[in-house]
Formats: sequence, structure tokens, C-alpha cells
Amino acid sequence: MLFSLTQSGALGYFTANSGKTMENDKLKSIVLGSGLVILLCLVALHPGLKQEIDRQAGTTAGDTAGSAPSAKAPDFAGIVTPNMSFFDLMVKCGLDAPSIKLIEKAARNVYDLRKIYPQQHYEIYAGDDGSIENIQFSLGDTSYIDINIKAGDISAERKSYDFTTTLRAASGTITNSLYLACKEQDIPGEIADQLGNRIFAFDIDFFTDMRKGDYFKVIYEERTRFDGLKKIGRIVAAEFYTLGRGHYAFLFDNENGKADYFDENGKSLRKQLLKAPLSFSRISSNFSTHRFHPVLHHYAPHLGVDYAAPVGTPVMATGNGTIIAADRNSANGRFIKIRHTNNYVTYYLHLSRFAKGIYPGARVQQGEIIGYVGMTGYATGPHLDYRIKIGNTFVNPRKVSLPPAKPITSDNMASFIDLRDRHLAKLDSIGIRDDAAPVASADKSAEEGQASVGGKSPSAVSH
Repeated sequence: MLFSLTQSGALGYFTANSGKTMENDKLKSIVLGSGLVILLCLVALHPGLKQEIDRQAGTTAGDTAGSAPSAKAPDFAGIVTPNMSFFDLMVKCGLDAPSIKLIEKAARNVYDLRKIYPQQHYEIYAGDDGSIENIQFSLGDTSYIDINIKAGDISAERKSYDFTTTLRAASGTITNSLYLACKEQDIPGEIADQLGNRIFAFDIDFFTDMRKGDYFKVIYEERTRFDGLKKIGRIVAAEFYTLGRGHYAFLFDNENGKADYFDENGKSLRKQLLKAPLSFSRISSNFSTHRFHPVLHHYAPHLGVDYAAPVGTPVMATGNGTIIAADRNSANGRFIKIRHTNNYVTYYLHLSRFAKGIYPGARVQQGEIIGYVGMTGYATGPHLDYRIKIGNTFVNPRKVSLPPAKPITSDNMASFIDLRDRHLAKLDSIGIRDDAAPVASADKSAEEGQASVGGKSPSAVSH
């Protein structure tokens, strides 16, 4: 195995101990000069890299929480370019084919290095003797693969970047839709997605229940990586006023360390089935026992709800369950049937295609994408025909009463009430915005959170 390398150049251009050397001193000078130019460009384009270099030189006055730097700067770092492969990159570092294959094999259970992609950041660290000791590749914004090579032994682990968490406050008034209200007021789109597709998805139909003048308030996490990249975390408390009353949600660890959302009385907001399986533009046909069929031109029961939406709109499983059919026929087109607990079965008709991994016998989770809206079968336009059967009877999906998940346990009720009251006080202090002025971008945070833990902070990461 040739993991031992000799180093030459400012950016760590490596040659193998087997005798591969620079052809002459002129070439060395060219490499050194080129390395210096590239280093200056990296510093100019990536302030985080300069901060890392400053830290190594001892010029940074102090580190903020969650920004623990590497013990030293990488000997070789860069960004994956189109058509670059892990094999080619390692060859440039002086490794031979057997050594590269051993590293790929050791890391395969964590990440397939043969599938690196453009814009991934990588760092390579060498020991004092010039041998490669550590390789890192970013795996998105929040994690990276860390490969260690010691005395010929190779280990790989997925690690998380360090983040600090701050609580932010935002509010808005509905003029058209939840998503438009967030967009108009510079509230991150992730907030609308969490409110509409997870937190209140069981109790509020965001396309039929909302009215102009309804409003919402949220307290949410803003996570900041060591290099300043910001990510939207979870909503920790929310109020949504619609249907003449306020709906509340509080994030709480009820049991088994798993956080979930509960209302002001400690009842779970999560139910067996979501209220709707997709984001739709309108209901084109309701549940009915006597409807004139637009294709067959006669009256017949319509045992579902038609949600009009563009072709390709993702369709979600409304509950955990097992696929019992993913097929096609002349009437329903492409359709999926899912069996759930308590003798529930849900139907998803007229799909354009199935999502990857959808087949009879497959397990799906609530909110998982299972297919995409189409107009296959007897359909005059793109829509999803969504149906629910309980036992042997089809029921109206918009009116069915679904059992909630477990409420707050008696042992946790006192802690929940304390958390709820603190969040209620903060929600009450948030003003309602009824214009397009930004809210979430305000400098003042609702409350400072604790720094997240779980990984070191290398100088080059994926943006």
C-alpha cells in the first residue's frame, strides 16, 4: 500500500515515495508559483479559509461557539469539478490504484467515493513524514465524511459540522396563501413548508380553511455554521389564527427523546393521516354519492376528493403504511393503495408516475413522496383523486375524524406547561405584520439557543 507521500509546494502537491519526483527545479518553481496564486484566489473567494489561516497564525482574537478549527490547515484542498473522480484526485496526490481501491472499500458503508459530485469540498491532511493521514469530503451543508489512515488501517465516519442555534421570531398576515405571505415578508420558505406540510397539516387545510386576514406567528431556530452559513432549523412554537380561533403548536420531547408537536393542552398534533396528500391549487371535485362523471357522462358515486394540481406535483403518503398496490388500469390510470393501521386504506389515483422505491410490499412513512400528479386514466385534467376506506366503507377525506397520537404523559406535563407558558409569552410579544416588510431578518433574536455539538469545523465545506 502506498499511503506514504512526499510533499512539495505550497498547496501540498504530492509525489509517491516510490520515486516519482519533479523533472527539474524549473518545474518545481512553476508548481510553487502556481500554488501561491491558487492559495491567494482561495483566500479571496472563501473568507472562511482566510479565517482558518489567520487562526493558524494566531491572529484571530477568539473562536465563537461551534467553530473549533482543525489542528492545522489542510495540505491539499479544493472543490470537486465536473468530470473529476475520486480516483483521479488521489492519483494526483500520488497514490497508486491498489491504495485508492482500499480507501474506497473502507469508506463504502459510509459514502461511495466513486460518486463524488461537483462543488463538493475536500481536504487532505498529511503527517510529518508526508504520508496521507486524513481525507475529508463535504456531504452537503451539515455533514462530511472523515477518513483516517493510520499505519495502513483505514476508518471512515460521517460527522456533523458545528452549528450555533439562535431562536428567531416572525409573523405574517394571509392575503392569498401561506407561501405567498412568507415570500412577501422575507420569511424563509422552510417556515411555510413546516407550518403547512407538517405542524398543522393534520388540522388545517391550507387551501380551503384559510381566509384573508388570518395570521401566524412563529419562533424558529436559525442555525449558523462556523463559517457563517445559515440554515433554518425547526419551528419550536407557533400560533396560526384561522377558522375563528388560534391553533397552537409547541415542540416538546415527550418520551424516548423524540420531539413532536403538541397543542396548548398537551394533545398531539400528529394524527394517523395527514389532512391532504399534496399542495394543490383547488378542489375540483368533492366526495359525493351522486356526481355526473365528466368522462363517462352519467351519474355515479365519486368516493374521493379531486385535488387539481400541475402535472408532476409531488404526492405524499398521508400516513405510515405498506404499499398493497402500485399499478395501472383504464379507469384509475396509475394508482397506489396503502394499508395503514386501524383498518385504514388510502388511494392515490391518476398519477403520472411513481416515486423511486414504490412497489407492493414497500413500507412508507407519513409525508414520504410516493408519486406525482398526472392525468392518466379517466381524467379531463391533471389532478389527484384521493380516497380513504375504513374497513369496507369509503369515507369523505375532508370530514373523517382521525385519532391523534399519544398526548403529553403525566410525568412530563409539568415540564410541558412550563415550556408552553414561556413560549406563549414570547408569541404574545410578536407583533402581527400586515404588509410586505421583512420580519425574520430582524437583528433581534427571540432568545439565544445553545450551540449544537457533533463535529469539528474544517476550513472548506460545501455551500
